[in-house]
Amino acid sequence: MKQLHMHAPSEHTLDDQQLDGEIHFVHTDSDSTALLVVGIFLKIDLTSDEWLSPLLDALEKVNSSMHSNAVLVNLESYSALVMKASSRGVIYNYPGSLTTPSCGETVDWWVVQNPISISRTDFDRLHQDLLEYPITDNGNNARPPQPLNGRIVQRYVI
Repeated sequence: MKQLHMHAPSEHTLDDQQLDGEIHFVHTDSDSTALLVVGIFLKIDLTSDEWLSPLLDALEKVNSSMHSNAVLVNLESYSALVMKASSRGVIYNYPGSLTTPSCGETVDWWVVQNPISISRTDFDRLHQDLLEYPITDNGNNARPPQPLNGRIVQRYVI
């Protein structure tokens, strides 16, 4: 995995509806010419999935004026998170593009249908952290949904 990042609201839709947020786990091959991104939706609920806590804590440490500095975070394997979310439903796959400039069409997308939970308090923390970045629209950092342009979305039932 090369990196992960979060969007609020989600960049993908289900039944033409955005969810509260989305995490992208970005993978690349050795020469960075091909990308595979796993997307997991976030849905506001009573509690947060425990996997999110160290990630949200790390976001608060990031100084928005120093975007070039990486913050290292010790996280549990995200494969367990993917397995938990996907064990209850469907995964979608399609060839698509990056959601940030250059928006190159080099991504093999895998999007898990069932969201993980994020509490209102934690979602507000995430949104507050996103507000600090001038590139967001009032704390929202999602690219609007794009047309499929003939691409086929495969649906895999787990």
